[in-house]
Amino acid sequence: MWKYVSNSLIYRFLIFIYEVVGNAYRNSFLNRCVETVAAWNQHGLLYRTKQNYISSTPKYSFSVTYRILSFFGKILDGFAGHVNHVYTKAFKNSLFAKTCRSLLLLWKKIFGRWSGLSCFIILAVVLGVSAYVLPKLVVAGIIGILGLVFILRNFERAAYLVAIYPILYFVAGVSNISFLVSLWDELLIIFCVGIWFYRWVADRKDFNFAWTPVDFSLIIFFVVCIALFAIGSLKTLGFDSLGFDGLRAVIEYMFFFFIVVKLLRSEDGAKNLIKLMILTGVVMSLHGIYQYIAKVETPAYWTDKVEVSSGPRVFSFVGSPNVLGCLLAMLIPLAISLIFSEEDVIQKLLYTAASGIMGICILLTGSRSSWIALGCALIIYSILSRKYYLIIGLFVVAILAYTMVSSVRSRIDYMLDPAYIVSSFTGGRFARWPKALGMFYNNLLFGEGFGRFGGSVATINKVKGAFYVDNYYIKAAVEMGIFGLVTFLAVLYNGVVWSLRASYKVEDKVSRGLIQSGFGAMVGILVTNVVLNNFDAPSVTTYFWTIAAVCVFLGYVKKGPNNVLTNISNKQ
Repeated sequence: MWKYVSNSLIYRFLIFIYEVVGNAYRNSFLNRCVETVAAWNQHGLLYRTKQNYISSTPKYSFSVTYRILSFFGKILDGFAGHVNHVYTKAFKNSLFAKTCRSLLLLWKKIFGRWSGLSCFIILAVVLGVSAYVLPKLVVAGIIGILGLVFILRNFERAAYLVAIYPILYFVAGVSNISFLVSLWDELLIIFCVGIWFYRWVADRKDFNFAWTPVDFSLIIFFVVCIALFAIGSLKTLGFDSLGFDGLRAVIEYMFFFFIVVKLLRSEDGAKNLIKLMILTGVVMSLHGIYQYIAKVETPAYWTDKVEVSSGPRVFSFVGSPNVLGCLLAMLIPLAISLIFSEEDVIQKLLYTAASGIMGICILLTGSRSSWIALGCALIIYSILSRKYYLIIGLFVVAILAYTMVSSVRSRIDYMLDPAYIVSSFTGGRFARWPKALGMFYNNLLFGEGFGRFGGSVATINKVKGAFYVDNYYIKAAVEMGIFGLVTFLAVLYNGVVWSLRASYKVEDKVSRGLIQSGFGAMVGILVTNVVLNNFDAPSVTTYFWTIAAVCVFLGYVKKGPNNVLTNISNKQ
């Protein structure tokens, strides 16, 4: 197949254009200017300061708290080793294990090398018949059991479930199973934690308990949030159900950082997780492009009344143009990094196509904040990877999109319209900031309480006096007070900075590109949180911390229990 493609006239023409443009750029005055500036930068004070900061070990890594965490980790590791010894001895000699081994050998003896395919065909037939005969809940249970067996054969596959989180979110929402609609994400977390605990006990040769550099700040933040929730419950003289919903919305999806780091076991597994996320982004984008072609009506609340000429805004099965745009703003840089780092030409073409499809869709979302996030991410990636020509390409694409796509031009023109700016400061999103900051100053220490201000929980529960503020940091400050805000910013800082540090720890070209682009994607989302509540969307928060987990894993955990904390504690 590739032989015919590579010999085709179109392929040779594209290669010719690529070589002409590439040679023209390499010999251009612009390229010489960029290389000169880059050389100056490497000898500058700012560059040396940054390098020293990145390579240095933070002082808090030597703290007593860190050593206590490491001590408990070793105790838990020893406990898991004893449980593993008892489990292995009991299971291997059990009748059930002997029966399973005998059946497996018999199956392989009958079907030989076709045993895997035959098993798949039989399971497909059984599930097909069951779908017509048995109730949906029973069929879901059968699929769940088969999925569990599939995952237990390779623990990393449980982490792959996080990669398709937006798809699972949609499937759970449209299902007729009532409890699944509201509890499916909690069930997913419990399932993944259970798989991790089973792996920790059963797979002692390949896995040990290890802390990551980000764990400490996350644990501190969780403790502070639980303490703030307890204070809120004391104020209400009972269990604060509204506060619990708000607490869950803030910290629940951060658990996916722990889940992904603990379940991954190899560099290839981390790369496959990212690739599955990109595939999910392509699926969302194709559905969004179909919505544009089919002229699916955009809900009225996603477009300002005075903005009538911007055209439809696609939202795919995610349900929100801004959420879809944020997800794609995180995934496009990852796909672009794979274009440059993968050696296989077919894979380069696939990731180029994926980037193009997601790029078209993010334009059709009409989400200006997502465009800004994507621009920030690509600029950061180009600087870290020293592919400065990407910045030029980014500006060229932005100009072409503005001049050739009417909806993009309309959205940008409307944002720059003086009337829009005035309305934003008089009755729009910026007008609500002073009032929100006043509420923060009035409850400086402990805040208003979870779920009582400026987010989805307060909006859904129609809390009296609450209003939506388009700034997640102000929302967090008003709800959690100064203690919650400081620990929350510390969590974000550690998640982002340790991801950046991880890029200097890896030697593999693909891994370094993923970390650099992932760092850029995370910074882009944090920047747009100034004008949006991105972390109110579960899919955005899940993908954000999943990317952070992959970066930290590739830089610090992939070689087993060889992380910063363990090494430091062993030297004390």
